[in-house]
Amino acid sequence: MAGIRDLPLFTTEYEAASDLVLPDGASYIYSVTDEPRSAFAEELRSRSPTSTFVRIAESLAGGFETDLPGHSSVGVRRRSAIDAFVAALPTPIYMDMTGLGHSTWAPLVRVCVEARVPLSVVYLEPLAYNASAHPGIGVIYDLSERIDGIRPIPLFAKLADRRQHESCFVPLLGFEGARLLHMLNDVDPAKDKVFPIIGAPGFIPHYPLDALVRNAVGLEQDKAIRNLRYAKSNCPFSLYYELERIALRVPDDLIRLGLIGTKPHALGAVLFSIVNEERTEIVYDNARRKTGRSRGAAKCLVYAISNFLDR
Repeated sequence: MAGIRDLPLFTTEYEAASDLVLPDGASYIYSVTDEPRSAFAEELRSRSPTSTFVRIAESLAGGFETDLPGHSSVGVRRRSAIDAFVAALPTPIYMDMTGLGHSTWAPLVRVCVEARVPLSVVYLEPLAYNASAHPGIGVIYDLSERIDGIRPIPLFAKLADRRQHESCFVPLLGFEGARLLHMLNDVDPAKDKVFPIIGAPGFIPHYPLDALVRNAVGLEQDKAIRNLRYAKSNCPFSLYYELERIALRVPDDLIRLGLIGTKPHALGAVLFSIVNEERTEIVYDNARRKTGRSRGAAKCLVYAISNFLDR
């Protein structure tokens, strides 16, 4: 296995989002939510006259609306609709995942990767998450209103039921211990086959400890904490490399990836699933984001997805 110095991360970090400059002729896909950091794209648009900006409004019906001529409505469960949307965009494509839900950005990443479209993903870290007014077991930050249940992310569904295969479960942990327990109950993994991953270093130094505390009940099930792993919280590539290490440890297992924690970690899991489709499955509980869950914006990160996959 390559040593850590041989594993480049393909990430550009900007201390201020205003330092990001798009190349001439690029496309920038984004969505604006109630979180202030998602509105960065509007400022970027004002100083990027040669780029094409496409604003997305997500729909609960399983798709999204756009302001790109000829593609006002795109269904994410129809591969052909996403293919046509991506093909209509000038390249290179920059996709700002900050304000996008998993069911929108993940299918877009898949189509771009498989079409070999030059792709970079942008993410703005929150300055802080808002604390819950009613903290309890597994709850410390107000992040989700509810979960809609475990079902496949569009374009990541498995055609056959593979539950009976020998498998391991890799939950990517955040601050919501109740979500981990829900996934453990649904996946029902074998003993010694749970490999939790926590984001460390975190966006803020104490976040890894918060994650450990709030997931303590789930981590104690079958002593999953003994298999605890770490990957940099704002880095999809750090997560990807950790998944490669786990895959080597369980070479014959189906790897089930539970998306709970940071979006950069979810991005790393999605990339790993695209590259290793036959032995991975994405597990997602379709959590609904809570209004006002974060405040401010910290670092702006640009992930060179195409360069990473072509390495």
